[in-house]
Amino acid sequence: MALNPDHLLTFVRVARRGNLSAAAGELNLTQPAVSSQIKLLTQAVGEPLLTRHRYGVRLTPAGQGLLPHAVAVERALAGATRYAADLRGLETGTLNMAASSTIAAALLPGVLAQYHARFPGVALRVQQGNTGEVLAALLDGACELALIEGVGGTLPADLIRRTFAQDTLRLVVAPQHPLAQHSALNAAHLSGLGLVWREPGSGTREVARAALERAGIQTREVLTLTGSEAVKEAVISGLGAAFMSELIVRREVVAGVLVSPRLELPGLDRRLDVVGAPTELLSRAVQVFVTFLEPAG
Repeated sequence: MALNPDHLLTFVRVARRGNLSAAAGELNLTQPAVSSQIKLLTQAVGEPLLTRHRYGVRLTPAGQGLLPHAVAVERALAGATRYAADLRGLETGTLNMAASSTIAAALLPGVLAQYHARFPGVALRVQQGNTGEVLAALLDGACELALIEGVGGTLPADLIRRTFAQDTLRLVVAPQHPLAQHSALNAAHLSGLGLVWREPGSGTREVARAALERAGIQTREVLTLTGSEAVKEAVISGLGAAFMSELIVRREVVAGVLVSPRLELPGLDRRLDVVGAPTELLSRAVQVFVTFLEPAG
């Protein structure tokens, strides 16, 4: 017969108090209920566990042998209860997510700093890649949450996608580039322009290429590099112009390291999206992190 964990916990209380009535009071049970549990436990063990005397009960040899195991069950349950409480209060846990390069570089550090200050016991695990790589990690189960740049095509029906911020792509050039002398650019300025591109799978690349194609503008590919920082350095070095997130180049434009003339080209605005399972299927650590993201708009 299988042992009932609740009966083992009751047995521990009885053994400690040496009295059925006292144990019943601690457990908020009636004495008959405690007696019934001890009887069922005795039947499951197959040996008498308690003997009665005028002041209460004492353990039999079988009861003494069972007690350490029952206490271990009590300790394990208490530990599990504390662990669950810690998870609910985020005193422990893991935030496992992936973010596209732009978000990881420009937005995520500040959000993670706030989150870590509030919940220092939660381990932070963040994978970084282009939008395609980040979505692949989510679909493969390598992370719970993906932050992407508003592209990526159709998602499986069991994933939810919502916008948490907006971004705009800017055309940037080095100060010595011929286009740096213009305050505003049009399609004629972009025709045949040498561009430094992000790698295939990049959300920035997909949005910029789509905008150019819709406008019928033909450009020239100078170089393709992996990651926003590599593209930025190539532009600063004078290798060509590039379409980059406003979030990524803001400091360099203010400092004059890069120049970003005004450009009237529809389609350069994009969403920044968070993608994941329905809220009730996410870990507590991830559920709370989502609330730290700025709402759309």
